[in-house]
Amino acid sequence: MSTKILLVEDSESQLEFLREGLSKNGFTVEVARNGAEAYKKLFECSPDLVLSDIMMPVIDGYQLCRLIKNKEETKKIPVILLTILDKKIDSFWGKKAGAQLFLSKSIDIEELVKNINATIRRYPVTEEYKSNIAKQADSDNSAHSQLNIILNDLLLKSVFANEFRNLSDFMNYERVLVEKLFSLLSSFVEYSVAGIFFASPDDFSENILYLDTLGKNLSKNLLSDIQYDFFRKLEEIKPIRDSKFEVVRILLGKEMEYNFNDMKSKIIIPLVFDKKLIGGMCFYTRSETDYASFRYFDIMISELLAIFKMKYQYTEKEFMSVLDGLTGLYNRRQFELGIEQEFNRTKRHPADFSLAILDIDFFKKVNDTYGHQYGDYVLKTVADLMKSSFRKTDLLYRYGGEELVIIMPETNIEGAVIPVQRLRKAVEEYNFDYNGVKAKVTVSIGLTMNYVDFKSATELLKSADEALYKAKEEGRNRVIIHEGKSE
Repeated sequence: MSTKILLVEDSESQLEFLREGLSKNGFTVEVARNGAEAYKKLFECSPDLVLSDIMMPVIDGYQLCRLIKNKEETKKIPVILLTILDKKIDSFWGKKAGAQLFLSKSIDIEELVKNINATIRRYPVTEEYKSNIAKQADSDNSAHSQLNIILNDLLLKSVFANEFRNLSDFMNYERVLVEKLFSLLSSFVEYSVAGIFFASPDDFSENILYLDTLGKNLSKNLLSDIQYDFFRKLEEIKPIRDSKFEVVRILLGKEMEYNFNDMKSKIIIPLVFDKKLIGGMCFYTRSETDYASFRYFDIMISELLAIFKMKYQYTEKEFMSVLDGLTGLYNRRQFELGIEQEFNRTKRHPADFSLAILDIDFFKKVNDTYGHQYGDYVLKTVADLMKSSFRKTDLLYRYGGEELVIIMPETNIEGAVIPVQRLRKAVEEYNFDYNGVKAKVTVSIGLTMNYVDFKSATELLKSADEALYKAKEEGRNRVIIHEGKSE
């Protein structure tokens, strides 16, 4: 059986030239004089390949190609576009329309035949596939109706995507952004409960799962179960500490007697960018729902990923501006702001807070003996030990060089000694090992609190510094407490 070509050309002379040349080379040639006629004829003759001019009235070659590639029953038929156009943008549109080749009309017939044969070998159409095309011959296959379907689909996708992109104005206002997202999602996604979680580059930030119950008053037990289920899934990617949930819309009416087992369908969508967890979405519903079959599911995920990526990068930029790049602790500028704020706060609303200054013993010797990379490793490791020794509410800073600082709000000196000694012991017992070089390191710590006789944050800081100096004088690897006057 000879290979069948559907030739589409509105110029009568060009049509006859190509039909004659192709027929002489053994092809069976069916012809159409415009894109609309060609699309209808496609189902009548089930060709092995479509060879089409681009510049045609009513429906051009790009549109014809897009029609063919948009339909499941015809998309495997290879298309070669012929044109006198030679700009890069023309080739770009040809490829985007789905054409296998984009050739100049000036090509000689022998070269054209070689390209046709190569294309058919690369994209063979089976007899079974062509038979299925023929079965569609009696359906509504008018090019105009199919173009309308494509245009409507593109319009809907464009509107859908724009709705998400308009939310970029609210990146600075997390709660508003969440409410806008729920308002949009609830307009086209069926759910009983939906959740939004924005991950933060700050490991000490709150992990909040914002929940939307569509205004229904659902039990805390149900919402807690959803929170647990959601974060358990995300922990496959990254450990999550201290999570909680928050309902963002007003709860109406009496409490609904739903439990977790009433949720017949769910989907949890972790959002990852550059191997980092940047957030997640979830939907739970009491009805049987196949969320993945939602018509615009892929677009929704793509647009959500863009929003979450933008939100994460904004947060990361803000976060990194207050961090020390090596240790991941807050930087000196933040310490100066933090201690002033805490000192002034406790003057207005009397409360205890403690301050500790830590110095790595013989740090210069570590650098001189093992090199600055080893020194950086020691600093970073001590900072990590600090993070695991103190509460989430305690504030950790790199003050400068090898000096690190801890502010402990709502903590008197007796309460502060416990985590400070825990840190000192953790450093002493840690086996520092970098590139096969092992060492032991200790720290000296000066500890103070906001005694009544301190008139300023500067005086408070000076007292911690004096305690640290005394710790070094008395042999290092110890905690010295500054004694002041308590109220």
